[in-house]
Amino acid sequence: MQQRDNIKNLVDCWNKASGSRQNIQDEGRMAEVWNKRSVSYARNMEQDRRQKKTDQILEFLDECGFEPDGAKVLDIGCGPGTLSLPLSRMGADVTSLDISSGMLDRLKDSVKQESLPINIIECSWWTADIDELGFRNEFDLVIASMTPGIKDAENFDRMMTCSKKFCYYSNFLRREEDKAYRDIRSSILGESSENNMNGGMNFPFMYLYLAGYRPSVKINHAEWKEEASWQETADRAIDFIGRGRDFDDETKQKIMDYYQNAATDGMYLSESDVYTGMMVWEV
Repeated sequence: MQQRDNIKNLVDCWNKASGSRQNIQDEGRMAEVWNKRSVSYARNMEQDRRQKKTDQILEFLDECGFEPDGAKVLDIGCGPGTLSLPLSRMGADVTSLDISSGMLDRLKDSVKQESLPINIIECSWWTADIDELGFRNEFDLVIASMTPGIKDAENFDRMMTCSKKFCYYSNFLRREEDKAYRDIRSSILGESSENNMNGGMNFPFMYLYLAGYRPSVKINHAEWKEEASWQETADRAIDFIGRGRDFDDETKQKIMDYYQNAATDGMYLSESDVYTGMMVWEV
């Protein structure tokens, strides 16, 4: 009885937290944001940082006993294929799913260049029908890496239901946003500047723990730096901070002016202090 009450209360808390965050709750708008980001996403991510992150995940999966050769893998929120591509190269039978056609176009380009047999599906995990897709108990590994596709317990359960062995999940523990984001929220939008994106990992971990699982966990820390033109950085900030709402032209112009004034020789350096967690468990 106590365990059921604990899980119910946690799920209620998770649902309320998900509803109160400034996330896009409309699938069409979510796809639109990631389609815009797909144009510069792969180019803007620092290659060394991305490769290091991928290597850490693959090493962690190996430590937990996952063997990719011949394994069936589902990559939820696959993006441009950060994990799908190396796992396919290692012999896994990969199904890659994402809501963004733009991100999937980046993945399709890589698949075509390397002739990799990756099954690509454009779909929202929020409303995916796993029986219609043939996903139930189908995969040796199901991945949800830093994806907004897992927003509540229902999406998390759906993820586990697709696995017959391993699951991998990662998310932020704490992310201190770039100073510009805090300034914009405070001085332009009149909101609290205390917005560190805390807790993305907490609910899934507690949910597993209360259900009797003991996942293997790793915590990582990184300081992210990325330099881009002030126009590009401003556009990205408008998309990110404005998720779930429409800024008027005056607000957008204020954000553009902020970045232009803060730029040096037309470039703006974004800096974030980030803690992420990743965990693997057997279903």
